[in-house]
Amino acid sequence: MKLPPFILALLLATTAQAETNQAVLEHVKSLGGRVRWVSAKQEALEVDFEFSGDQVTDAGLARLAELGPIEALRLKKTGLTDAGLQHVARLAGLRRLYLEHTAVTNAGLKHLAGLKQLEYLNLYQAQATDEGLLELAPLLPALKEVYFHPRQVSAATIDKISKKLPGLRVWPRPERERARVEAVLKLSEANLSDAESEWKVAEKEFKELHPLVKELKPQFENAKKAAEAARKKADKARKSAEAAKRSADELERKLKDADRQAGEKPDDESLKKKAAELKPQVLEAARKRQELEKKYDADRSASDAAQKLRQELEKKFHRASNSKKKFELAKAEIEAARLHAEYARREHKALNGK
Repeated sequence: MKLPPFILALLLATTAQAETNQAVLEHVKSLGGRVRWVSAKQEALEVDFEFSGDQVTDAGLARLAELGPIEALRLKKTGLTDAGLQHVARLAGLRRLYLEHTAVTNAGLKHLAGLKQLEYLNLYQAQATDEGLLELAPLLPALKEVYFHPRQVSAATIDKISKKLPGLRVWPRPERERARVEAVLKLSEANLSDAESEWKVAEKEFKELHPLVKELKPQFENAKKAAEAARKKADKARKSAEAAKRSADELERKLKDADRQAGEKPDDESLKKKAAELKPQVLEAARKRQELEKKYDADRSASDAAQKLRQELEKKFHRASNSKKKFELAKAEIEAARLHAEYARREHKALNGK
């Protein structure tokens, strides 16, 4: 069956478009780029050259518009220059554009004036500044967020942009960034000071205690054994003293009963005899009780002294054993603190244009 001319033309156009899309897709992949749908609806694309580096040049973007509706384009750290933005300007549906660490300048930003749907623009560490944005932003009605490095902006220009376009969020805000950098510098210097103090203490302990580890270990082990033996001896003495107390208390009770019964029956000689026999037993039990309690007090004091010595040697031994690790950790912490402080100083210096 012969197809009508307009149907045939449509099929040929569709086939040609599919072949074109595939060719551009392969070109993007050859540059290390990735293409993905922005959402499950598959209505718009995101093209990502973030890890392509210098493989992506201005010329490499010439056919990008043929790929289809592109909503997001990532060109971070690529070889893009102002000339390449002429090709980007053809992506009429572009909403998000990432130009971090590129050679794009204020002159190149003028090419983006036709991107009326652009909402997000990242110029962090690009060559463009807030002066270029001041000229471009009024031409982009959908623009909501723009990002720079602190060195790319000035309080005066950002203030002009804020007054002209109050709905546009530009980061960083110089006054806030200055306050943040000042706070970070102050905190990093304080942390470095603390780290240096802790390192000095750790170094002193390492030099004094680490050589004593071999000497302290047997001392600690012997003290531990002696403390355990003293504890057991004191515990045994305590049990003996408690048993003597119970025995003395029982004899005291029996003597009171015997005295009471003898008083109730004064003519009963057996009761008198019983009470008389109990009295020396009570005295002996009291003497023995006192003797054992005194021994328990002595053994308990000895045990307390042994426990204290064990604890002191244990603390000293562990301090000596851990002194090397503590010293190494302090060295690592002071190195980290120095790096943080140095970074904060550089950031502060850059912000102040020194």
